[in-house]
Amino acid sequence: MLYIVATPIGNYADITLRALDVLKNCDIVIGEEYRIASTFLKKVGLPEKEILLLNEHAKEKDIRELVDVCASKNVALISDCGTPGFADPGAALIKLCRVKNIAVTALPGPSSLMTILSLSSQKSSQFLYIGFLPANKQERIMAIKALKTENKSWVLMDTPYRLKNILTDLASEMPNERGLLGVNLTQESELIIEGTFKELLAKCRLEEGEFIILRYAHTKDK
Repeated sequence: MLYIVATPIGNYADITLRALDVLKNCDIVIGEEYRIASTFLKKVGLPEKEILLLNEHAKEKDIRELVDVCASKNVALISDCGTPGFADPGAALIKLCRVKNIAVTALPGPSSLMTILSLSSQKSSQFLYIGFLPANKQERIMAIKALKTENKSWVLMDTPYRLKNILTDLASEMPNERGLLGVNLTQESELIIEGTFKELLAKCRLEEGEFIILRYAHTKDK
């Protein structure tokens, strides 16, 4: 059986009781990076768990081998942080498990997406998840330009070291659009800034950090 286990996005105290129970009793934990998974398991008191890997480098053969493990053992899938199967390779494993009629269940928990939406001062009844913008600057600018005409709220995130670059590009292409920036959410260094993209760039003194950005929806009085 495969358990999809959400883990804290920054504060280890956010782990759920059910997640701890499943992690304690499962046979194997599948993570993205060994160091991160190992550190997490030590933090929650489970340093002896066997860890297998599933990340962007995994080939189809690797995923099929993990499916075979799920067929005979109780396996917990975790990501580096937050909810697995969302912007990570977990979906491929889930798909093949279902093909093999292997039971898959999810344990709800921490999510940077739900966290930033809950911090919004604007009701988000509809929103688009954009995910990661292109790494190439020209392609990224084109993607941002395409988002200008989108009326719904949208959410994007990226790798920590692109924080300043993303804010700079957003402030350049849509300086007066309003939104919400969350950096290192749930951690002691948490930073939450609301305002125009121009203001977000000016107020954010961090060069990098785990971040997520919510662009507020266009309203009739905008």
